[in-house]
Amino acid sequence: MAVSATGRRYPVARQTPGPTEGNALTDTTRDQLDGRDELHVYAAGRHGLPNLRQYVRDLMARWPFAAEFSRSSIRSANTDTVFGQLWLIINPTLLAVVYFILIVIITGQSITSGGSTLVQICCGLFLFTLVQGAASSGAGSVTGGGALISRMAFPRLLMPLAAVRTSLFRFLPTLPVFLVLKVVLTDSPWGWPMVLAVYFLAMMVVFSCGLAAFMAALQVYFRDAASFLPYFLRIWMYLSPVLWSPARFQPGGRNGDLYSMMLLNPMFSICGGWSDTLMEARLPAPEMFLVSLGWSILVFVLGSLFFVSRERDFSVRI
Repeated sequence: MAVSATGRRYPVARQTPGPTEGNALTDTTRDQLDGRDELHVYAAGRHGLPNLRQYVRDLMARWPFAAEFSRSSIRSANTDTVFGQLWLIINPTLLAVVYFILIVIITGQSITSGGSTLVQICCGLFLFTLVQGAASSGAGSVTGGGALISRMAFPRLLMPLAAVRTSLFRFLPTLPVFLVLKVVLTDSPWGWPMVLAVYFLAMMVVFSCGLAAFMAALQVYFRDAASFLPYFLRIWMYLSPVLWSPARFQPGGRNGDLYSMMLLNPMFSICGGWSDTLMEARLPAPEMFLVSLGWSILVFVLGSLFFVSRERDFSVRI
């Protein structure tokens, strides 16, 4: 019997040595081919989806493995130390300050009166680091785990999902920082709509899972994809309400005619709803809830199915 890269067993055809082979097969080799032992044959499997119901059950059963894999990634980055935890806060905050200075220079506003702008940037940038980290870590989750994939049988989708879990736990310490900055630097209102930010955070996590799965599978086939990913994410950030307020594109506003076009950007509804609820304590427009839900589910389903359909190839391509 032989075991393929996908875990299936199938009989191995035994060949009788030809006249030119002579003594090429030793007694030990013949014993190994007599059917009592198994050969591991790694070959590309057919593209296609497995039994999704069984796959999801296996995925849920192995989730503790993904959680431990994520914890080990966090420990390896020294984020279980005091300085490591502080760096999770200092790094995005310093980046927000850099963008704030650039915006102040471009717009000509006073730095001393730009506290609200700085907090606005922190609000969007902290959330965007979640999807940015998930996409970057997810892209290398499969290609960086070659030994693990070749030696263990488990749903490979756990690897990009573990990368998203890691990014989420690195994002959470930035929330208290934003709330403190909002209290100190702004007079923005507080209210019950801020609770709805949890909804948009959940949408961002679901969206990040699909994006990480897609990038993980793409990286297996195109190893240079990770090199272009930072530039793609940077452009995406500029086109999303991260460094600017979503109020610039609202129905009836100055750029209201572009509002429908902006909804084609998944980050507009997710980051925009996040900013409206947390920064302004304002109830977002109903379409922000619906569009963010639609984009998150669509990207999650397509990204996951693309990953699972190509999963059988991973063992022989990495």
